Amino acid sequence: MPVKKNKVSGIVVPAKWDDAGNVTGTAIQSFDENEYIIEHDRSGRVLKELIHHSVVVTGKIKERLDGKKLIRVLSVKSIPSGETNHHH
Repeated sequence: MPVKKNKVSGIVVPAKWDDAGNVTGTAIQSFDENEYIIEHDRSGRVLKELIHHSVVVTGKIKERLDGKKLIRVLSVKSIPSGETNHHH
């Protein structure tokens, strides 16, 4: 059975830092108030360049044992600012 692909839109936020204060992990604060931790593989690392940007991420969502959601990024689309509100 194929894993369902999900789309999550939200803001990329730092989620983990090393001792020197460099961001080593990111999460997406979604517009529906959820937080998705980005799985730190090659495509996940791209999101470090997009901290504080609005994005739409397509990926596979897993729930961790602690109840947090983890997303494995398949593709990322940056949303130009001004397009995040849904009223046109």
